[in-house]
Amino acid sequence: MGKVAGKVVIVTGASAGIGRATAVLLAQAGANLMVTARREERLNGLAAELAELPGTVRVLAGDIGNEAFAQMLIAKTVHAFGQLDVLINNAGVGHKSKLADMPAEQIRRIFDTNLFGLMAATQAAVSHMKQQGHGHIINVSSIVGQRPLPDSGVYCASKTAVNFISRTLRMELRSTPIKVTLVYPGLTDTEFADAKLGDAGRNRFGLRGVPAEKVGKAIVRGIENGRSEIYITPTDWGFTHLNRLFPRTIDWLLGKMGGLA
Repeated sequence: MGKVAGKVVIVTGASAGIGRATAVLLAQAGANLMVTARREERLNGLAAELAELPGTVRVLAGDIGNEAFAQMLIAKTVHAFGQLDVLINNAGVGHKSKLADMPAEQIRRIFDTNLFGLMAATQAAVSHMKQQGHGHIINVSSIVGQRPLPDSGVYCASKTAVNFISRTLRMELRSTPIKVTLVYPGLTDTEFADAKLGDAGRNRFGLRGVPAEKVGKAIVRGIENGRSEIYITPTDWGFTHLNRLFPRTIDWLLGKMGGLA
């Protein structure tokens, strides 16, 4: 992980799950981190855990869905470290509900966090990265951003938007030294997945998510190799490509599963 040592990296949604696992791996590799999430006590616990590792860890608690906070995050990181090498947009929220019943405030919250906050942080980061002459944006999407699921339509839509935003940004930055990577986790063993599935859902269908650390390792490799798009497992890759070939069959299968994702 030599290419990671010394880099300044922001990780959003770092208090749990994929974000936390990624932050730990980056600190072990010698990166300097700005970690952010809404739960300050968890961030402080993470920083204490990483204190003996090679990299420096700074904490900034707040809601990435707030545009002003997202912009401040970039500014404070540059002020603290003098540069910003990698922005990992990992923060995300979801709400399991049928579209016809979903409260408007939940829809707005999902898009504020999953899309608009990501956009605000990305725009501020890209502006600085252009000035410094290098940078890397890593957007953590989901395989459900490539096909919708019942009871998770708004979350899926937000991730689809992230996919298109990321691909467009990659094309627009083609002539610059700024890289853009999309990461597509499938079912991951995190608090987020537990909230959406529950024990009954896992047991009924034998669903087992991959450890968050596996996703974190894929993200770290993405920093090293600069790949444009990353699937975590062959099953994830296969699911998305089978959907293109047999969409009606996948619709039937996911309908039988009750929209578990």
